[in-house]
Amino acid sequence: MKKRQSKSFIDLISKIFIEWGFTTEGLKDNRRGEWWLLAQMTILLAHIVPTWPILTHSPFIIKVLSIIIFSYGLSRSYLSLSALGKNLSPLPEPKKSAILITKGVYKSCRHPLYQSLLYLSFAFTCFHGSLIHLLLLILLSIILIKKARLEESKLQAKYSNYKAYMSNTPAIFHGIKFFDWRN
Repeated sequence: MKKRQSKSFIDLISKIFIEWGFTTEGLKDNRRGEWWLLAQMTILLAHIVPTWPILTHSPFIIKVLSIIIFSYGLSRSYLSLSALGKNLSPLPEPKKSAILITKGVYKSCRHPLYQSLLYLSFAFTCFHGSLIHLLLLILLSIILIKKARLEESKLQAKYSNYKAYMSNTPAIFHGIKFFDWRN
């Protein structure tokens, strides 16, 4: 019985990954941006490393603010995932059946899921006051920006109205040139 349940779970996971567009070939040659996703996941998982070196012992108020920012990031993640629904793909390549979402959290930001990951990483960094977590935040920022730019080139090719959406909506954080590359 247990063996059958684990096989059905593996089949379910395999089906989801196939729906998202993962292929063995893609893992070999990055055809849909698989390597960017792997880099993103590696950096996110690296956040569990112990704090080192501690730059500063965060005062209580910073810890409280970090928890609030972390909570906001989680809620923003939930709203982003909910808005995407069946359009969700962790790859920068949109699914063939995907429609362009520009409402809800996507009205104020083109990449609210990336934004929420950065809120989570920032909150984690502030809470721990660790140099290694600051470096992880910087690396995550670079990876998400590169991934977002690749994704946007594919979205422009798929949706004729994406260019107008790009010009009217901030990429990740409004008013910060590194995170908002509108022309």
